Amino acid sequence: MSKEYKHGKIMIVDDEPNIVEVIRLYLEHAGYEPIIAYRGGEVLQTVRIQQPDLVLLDVMLPDHSGFELCSRIRSESGALAHTPIIFLTAKGESIDKLRAFNLGIDDYIVKPFDPNELIARIKAVLRRTQLQNTTANTGSEQDREKLLRMGALMIDPGQYKVTLDGKRVDLTPKEIELLYFLASNPGRVYSREDLLGYVWNFDFSGGTRTVDAHVKNLRKKLGASTDWAIQTLWGIGYSFEVMQHA
Repeated sequence: MSKEYKHGKIMIVDDEPNIVEVIRLYLEHAGYEPIIAYRGGEVLQTVRIQQPDLVLLDVMLPDHSGFELCSRIRSESGALAHTPIIFLTAKGESIDKLRAFNLGIDDYIVKPFDPNELIARIKAVLRRTQLQNTTANTGSEQDREKLLRMGALMIDPGQYKVTLDGKRVDLTPKEIELLYFLASNPGRVYSREDLLGYVWNFDFSGGTRTVDAHVKNLRKKLGASTDWAIQTLWGIGYSFEVMQHA
């Protein structure tokens, strides 16, 4: 008799059978269907076929790096590129966390871990994802009122969508959140620590560099504009400046 799973599919990517077994048992108890991969080479094909609701990804796999696999998933087309990813790894250094969040992961858990906390973090990430999808699909009047327009640039936080000259710009969710936060408060200067707290809701040593990386990506993807600019105030932080003619 097959088991019934009520809450979706969770893919476990880890080469340690004991850890995989513990996670599998806790996932099944919580009503999730576990999909297991012990090697990185299986990940992309499995994600495409199974379309899991979330991927638990170890960093140190025997054949591939978790960073590499995360980048490949984020490069997929359509909804697969936005599959929630939680890193589950023994690598707890700040530089590893920074690199992971810059790749667009949704959470980072260091081994050893409490399985109950893991389930709670999975539920939290899935709730956020579901809320984003629901908001994008409903398009309520309140959401439309939140649209920001600066010349040719339009930011729609409800649908996690940014357009420039009517064409969609391929930004990560966190890049959109950072851009929207800055643009919602034009002229105000925020330190990197402020932005970590407001946009990322976390703080860790060296984490301010992730803000710099996201600003750099925004400037590269959006290009220069005569209507607005993300200004750097050296030694302080960033501000979103709207030109007077805009």
